[in-house]
Amino acid sequence: MTVHLISVGRSLLDAFTKPRDRFGDLHPIISRYKPQSILSDVGTDKAAVSDRLAIWFGTGGHLPTKEADLINAVEAHRWPVQVCAEMETFHRVNGGPHVAADDSVVLLATDTIAGLCSGLWTAVGLVGGAAERIRYVDDPAWFTPAPGVTIVRVPYLDASRESDFAKAMAGLGTLGRALLPGEFGPPEEFHFHLSGGFKAAIPYLIGLAEGLRSFPPAQVSAVKAHVLHDTSEKVLRLPLRRLNRDAVQKELAGFAPDGSRRGLPNPRSMDGYAYDADDSTRRAQLTPFGVGLRTLMGIPAEPIGRG
Repeated sequence: MTVHLISVGRSLLDAFTKPRDRFGDLHPIISRYKPQSILSDVGTDKAAVSDRLAIWFGTGGHLPTKEADLINAVEAHRWPVQVCAEMETFHRVNGGPHVAADDSVVLLATDTIAGLCSGLWTAVGLVGGAAERIRYVDDPAWFTPAPGVTIVRVPYLDASRESDFAKAMAGLGTLGRALLPGEFGPPEEFHFHLSGGFKAAIPYLIGLAEGLRSFPPAQVSAVKAHVLHDTSEKVLRLPLRRLNRDAVQKELAGFAPDGSRRGLPNPRSMDGYAYDADDSTRRAQLTPFGVGLRTLMGIPAEPIGRG
């Protein structure tokens, strides 16, 4: 099974407001049904929007007749792939606009109402309107891989507050760990599609890709990352390092549950990225992404009183 991770912003919502430009001969349908308003009755409560998606697409979820009729009416199986960068990148990398029966797509949605709504419609577009192939998970901690499309809300992934955005990076390692196949499962291939979503998240998503690439071929057969150039139709493949897992595990060992470490790692190749080191106190503190990277690598915290 190929696993596609797609960062999602609000570009599809913007496309709905300019249907003549993006949807071709489908623009009268989009103008009539206004799919961007599917969650408007919930209001501005982000938690309520997440709860609504969980009811519709969570475990044992049920999509009401009104919303099911709306999804059918906008004819997602006919949408041009150019309606948004997320769908176009997937199409050009995957060789087709829709998710294959045995593939898994993970949509990393921004933690905003617009991001969640756009994630919903991006999922609809990728499955060609087959809503029964969509799942929703409101936190990476609850994610389990499955064929089809899973919208994963990443808590705090909101660019309006830098501190919240930093917290979101810690959840990426939890997601990456969940994506790894089990001990006896076949190896997975991962494709990262990074054309949408917050641009500030790209370095961390590349870090997640490099972390996954560091696992042995028995678990991870290949990891690739792509981005669509915004002035052409060319998809660029991004360079990814293969991390030395033993070196990373050694460098990120010795941190307490609160993320602190007495004494500085040696070497310090991940200083400023996975942790911040203070030469004056000879202490180090994990960054939120460092917390996530340790989770991905399965590095346990040191017991309190040691390290």
